[in-house]
Amino acid sequence: MKHPRIFPNTALCGIFRVQNVWERYWVFCKMKKINIEKSDRTKILNFIELISQIRQRPFIQEFSKNSPSNFIYNQSDSQAPNEELLRSFLLDVRKLYMEREPTSFKKMVPIFMKYVELDEKIELQKFQNEYEENLNIQFPAGLPVKESKTIKEILDDWLYGHYFHEDEDKKIMISNLGYAREFYRWIFIDNIGGIVFECAYQLEDLCKKLLYRDSIAK
Repeated sequence: MKHPRIFPNTALCGIFRVQNVWERYWVFCKMKKINIEKSDRTKILNFIELISQIRQRPFIQEFSKNSPSNFIYNQSDSQAPNEELLRSFLLDVRKLYMEREPTSFKKMVPIFMKYVELDEKIELQKFQNEYEENLNIQFPAGLPVKESKTIKEILDDWLYGHYFHEDEDKKIMISNLGYAREFYRWIFIDNIGGIVFECAYQLEDLCKKLLYRDSIAK
């Protein structure tokens, strides 16, 4: 059975894709012009800048070369990730995940909701619902820890118990994993990758569309 992983709705940006010049022109004519508030525009630009920084992180290439699932299932072509590259990558990615961050999905989605069109709003709401639901997927007890864990709890264990050392109980739990440590870490890495490749990149495209609509309204 494949391990749980964040798989939000992938149709979010599909509603922006058009196939030829006439379709582009038709979409342009129907496009709702918007006026983004100055404070919201700044937040959207900051979000895009963060995604750009993440794209440039060397760990993106490291992640792409070495599939976490290969490592989990003992494929010979898998390599352990470079810890320093991973840590620097997480410094940016946690700004998407941690709810208190101004660039978190939690805080950015309501901003997008103010400016998207109706069909986009439906897709964006589905995206938000699926993202939150998948964070709460239960990982079975015994694989690899004794108690059942949600994906969110696994992410938090590593972020606050190993990489940023903020929670003593989580540090102890991680240190006591023994032989299961690498398996548990790859679950974490795989889902961190899901946050970037399957969430952030989609919302980045949406940001650019909103800024474009704002520019043509000026």
